[in-house]
Amino acid sequence: MLGYTGLIPGTNVCRRASTPVEGTERGVVIEATAVDRSLHGNRNFLLLWAGQFVSQLGDKLALVAFPWLVYQSTHSALNTGVVLAIYTLPYVLFGVVAGVLIDRFNKRLIMIFSDLLRAALVLCVPLAANWSIAAVFVLGFLVSSIGVFFDPCRLAIVPELVSPPQLVRANSLLATADSLTEVIGLAAAGFIVYGVGTRIAFSVDSITFVVSAVALSFMVYEGRPKPETRLDGGAVRREAGEGVSFIVHNRGMLMNTIMVAAATVGLGAIYPLTFLYAVQVVGGGARTFGVLEATLAAGFLVGALALTAVADRVRKGVLMIVGMTALGACLIVIGTIDKMPLALVPFFLGGLANAVFLIAIDTYLQETVPEELRGRVSGVRFTLIQGLYAASVLIGGALAASYSVQGLFMVFGLIAVIPALAGAFVPEIRRS
Repeated sequence: MLGYTGLIPGTNVCRRASTPVEGTERGVVIEATAVDRSLHGNRNFLLLWAGQFVSQLGDKLALVAFPWLVYQSTHSALNTGVVLAIYTLPYVLFGVVAGVLIDRFNKRLIMIFSDLLRAALVLCVPLAANWSIAAVFVLGFLVSSIGVFFDPCRLAIVPELVSPPQLVRANSLLATADSLTEVIGLAAAGFIVYGVGTRIAFSVDSITFVVSAVALSFMVYEGRPKPETRLDGGAVRREAGEGVSFIVHNRGMLMNTIMVAAATVGLGAIYPLTFLYAVQVVGGGARTFGVLEATLAAGFLVGALALTAVADRVRKGVLMIVGMTALGACLIVIGTIDKMPLALVPFFLGGLANAVFLIAIDTYLQETVPEELRGRVSGVRFTLIQGLYAASVLIGGALAASYSVQGLFMVFGLIAVIPALAGAFVPEIRRS
């Protein structure tokens, strides 16, 4: 349920306006343009949005196909949790290093190469499954390892494509694309995986990675000058340390990171538990799992669209606290329900709350962190949060083998609520 997203804004080819807009990045003045005033005219942003829309549509097929392939092969809740945890483990291992490289090299090229490599690897998953389930784990690890470079790049590049006042709306539109693909993709994925097979699902996912790479290749993006110092072990440690130092010494970012990390302990377990909830509690399978995830995505879509209307009038800290608290509460309610029609309501509301929570967090990070540190700070945060997420996924899958899935929903929902409520008493979070 956790979602997990160049040229200085306004440098696209267009006629410049005369009024400057004060940016949030160390007081840099960013000129306003016609592109800035309307995201619909921002060619670079639209290419990023379109490529991600297609790519994420394919990802939703794989999102159902991966756990279903493993569950069918092993009939093990633990193994299902393992493949999902393996998908997040590379963020723990490579997130910090990826952040350093992202700040040093062209973000667009990193994203293009990441897409092409993942396209090739995903295509191999059905073939590997015929040989060994361990090979599926390895491929999942490799695909996710490449994603470690793509995801922080997407998050870091958005402020370079749009002006500061457009950040919340840009993030909301990207989140809207993601939720639209979940509504469409996940609803169809369960039927495709069940009726046609996992081979087709992974093949389509591979094609969508290529489409994303092509869209990114048409972006007009050069990036800012990067350090000319030699890249060695010492440079990596020093530059990664600068990302850690920013989080530690910026009290608002530190408090935000602690709150999100604590909530992740509860939220990470929900993904394997949702799959097992569909299979064991409401008596379904891949199709039911797809419907539940699609309902969650529908709520996310409504939340993302609603946020575009109130983004300028509500503090991001308030959105984080309310969104996280509401999401945890919905998880607790799910734990009391064992009928499919009733379960759709808290899943929908949980998706809506998740959108408010995640978009506010992404925007806060983009506005707070200077461009030259954004990759490293994102990498450090991804490493910490995804590490906790992977651990939570494994714990959720392991506990589900011995304890009630519904009871675990209630426990992990409560774990997510506690840091949110605590954040309401922290001025740096509440006022951000």
